[in-house]
Amino acid sequence: AGGLCIAQSIKIPREPKPGEFAKVIGRLMETSTARGVVLFANEDDIRRVLEAATLANLSGHFSWVGSDSWGAKMAPVQGLEEAAHGAITILPKRASVPGFDEYFTSRSLENNRRNLWFHEFWEDDFNCRL
Repeated sequence: AGGLCIAQSIKIPREPKPGEFAKVIGRLMETSTARGVVLFANEDDIRRVLEAATLANLSGHFSWVGSDSWGAKMAPVQGLEEAAHGAITILPKRASVPGFDEYFTSRSLENNRRNLWFHEFWEDDFNCRL
């Protein structure tokens, strides 16, 4: 109704094989009218998608919408600025809670028995078994 449709949904494998990102770009090109790409991926995969777009001579072809995994970072786009040009990234607003860090770092097993998860956290954080 709003003039927007989802042309395809492509999942990047956890352990992509060589050439996987070229296939992603190829699949995106199968729908010739689709130009907007919502890309929620980790930094390395974002970089590889942008590299594949560059190698396919498609820099500037897509309009990227990305997650916070690359919005505030240079590494995913460094050297690939032309491919990423015009991207919109979403970075959730974050705010610090006054006193939280001090409170949290002062917690120990002795003064924090009411939190059921704390025991598990302690073991994981200090790599031990209680």
